Amino acid sequence: MAVEFQRNFDRQAGDYDAARPEYPKELYRDIFKYQPIGKESRVLEIGLGTGKASGPVLETGCELVGLEPGGSLAAIARARLGGMSGFTLHELTLQDFESPNSAFDLIYAATAFHWLPEEYGYRRVYDLLRPGGAFARFAYHAGPDRERRELTGEVYELYRRYMRGGKGEYRPLTEDDGERLLAAPKKYGFTETEFRLYGFRKDFTAEGYMALLRTYPDHMSLDPESREGLFGGIYDAITRRGGVMTVYYTVDLELARRPEAP
Repeated sequence: MAVEFQRNFDRQAGDYDAARPEYPKELYRDIFKYQPIGKESRVLEIGLGTGKASGPVLETGCELVGLEPGGSLAAIARARLGGMSGFTLHELTLQDFESPNSAFDLIYAATAFHWLPEEYGYRRVYDLLRPGGAFARFAYHAGPDRERRELTGEVYELYRRYMRGGKGEYRPLTEDDGERLLAAPKKYGFTETEFRLYGFRKDFTAEGYMALLRTYPDHMSLDPESREGLFGGIYDAITRRGGVMTVYYTVDLELARRPEAP
């Protein structure tokens, strides 16, 4: 299933690059405060996608190795980042990537680590980090339009009609979720864990929101009739109710460190 979802992302590479948001500047500030990196640093990005999370890292002058198995996504990333020094991109999964252990000062994954089995992912990251190196896992979560209540209600009704089980009630992450989300890295030997939350909003036209929906694998895996009904209904609702849908994003960041050698 995960492989097919990754293929769906790659098929919608253009929509993904256009519709998915950038990450907040404050997030990178907190990562680099936790783990300073510079020209002597080696960094690994897991699931680089189109490179949306890569620019601020490369701007530090580090050597960045990116892993992205999707050829279409990788092509956009090369066009965006190929002119920056220190950048290497491999069209590989983490499972297929060959590297000596203790090779990286920082490893990070931007809305990508959930594709990996937990035990494998954390153990492999731990081994690839040098002692004292850091892992940053972050992801954004899309919340409903808070201002256009009638539009939001209509959209939820469409999900109940066309998507089995509906969309479910959205619950934004809070600081209380930190202990739960940091339990995984602690389980696999990471220490000095920290948790951060960031919020921002992005406005979409009806056309732009359709592009965003095409990047959601669970939406694209609907049967054609249900997908057409859902997408068409949402497009019509946005158009009738002012032509704009505002998505309220929450980004969670988990920071963890491989302990220094005794």
